[in-house]
Amino acid sequence: MTANRITLEVGDIRITGLEAPGRPGMPLLACLPGGGYNASYFDVPGYSLMDAARREGFPVVSLDRPGYGGSTALEGEISFRRNAQVLQAAIAELWRRDLPNAPGIVLVGHSIGGAIALHLAAGARTWPLLGVSVTGIHDESQRTNDALKSQPSASTLEFSREHLLRFMYGPEDTYDPSVLDIANHAESPVPIAELVEVAGQWCTDFAGIAAKIEVPVHYGLAEHEGFWHSSDESVAAFGNAFTAAPSVTARRILGGGHNIDHHYVGAAFHKEQLEFAKGLVSPAQ
Repeated sequence: MTANRITLEVGDIRITGLEAPGRPGMPLLACLPGGGYNASYFDVPGYSLMDAARREGFPVVSLDRPGYGGSTALEGEISFRRNAQVLQAAIAELWRRDLPNAPGIVLVGHSIGGAIALHLAAGARTWPLLGVSVTGIHDESQRTNDALKSQPSASTLEFSREHLLRFMYGPEDTYDPSVLDIANHAESPVPIAELVEVAGQWCTDFAGIAAKIEVPVHYGLAEHEGFWHSSDESVAAFGNAFTAAPSVTARRILGGGHNIDHHYVGAAFHKEQLEFAKGLVSPAQ
């Protein structure tokens, strides 16, 4: 689809992204991509959650997190907490400007974007949050980033094709190889600080963050994860951490790699995410 490019101003910080309108009465899906990807991650032709959402009538926005796409890079503290602060304000501006009559917002986050979505769900907000759907994030990392800690936190890293194949996609029979070229425009350098935090401080912080979330949670972790320990037991343990959530759905996505959206199973998982979002809005709303 042809999504509209948007720009939101948060003080002296600019947040850019993609937006598509939906039907009145439908919740807004606010999507946060993971490390190494800009807003187009959720709008890759043939693998687009934004397309699937639009067909179901959802208004949907995919945001370039700070330092990605046209969004201003963070200075000083480069952290998930600071990302969440900036994005809270950006989503508030979007809500005020475009969607004051919608029933609320459903956060959709992938990988590091999922960690930041959980930070948002656990913190103070100035807009109504209905639920959160996250993928590609856990608190049991298979990787350590000790080698990156010595590098300046503001520096960035570009994933090579070898890294993408190994960590983002996995077994060759789980995806069409052409997706890597189709999704090339969605790739962006990742701040080193994000990679250090996701394999370190995030794993320490997760339990406390999860315990503060008081909205329904939908969670999926790929069978063929390149970054996280993936088993039925580890997925269940992650879901059990959301002790204050009124409902939690947590399962492994069989046949998927880290970038679930870009795999053969992606379309079915998008349908599942949209069904979750629909279920958060009562007929009376």
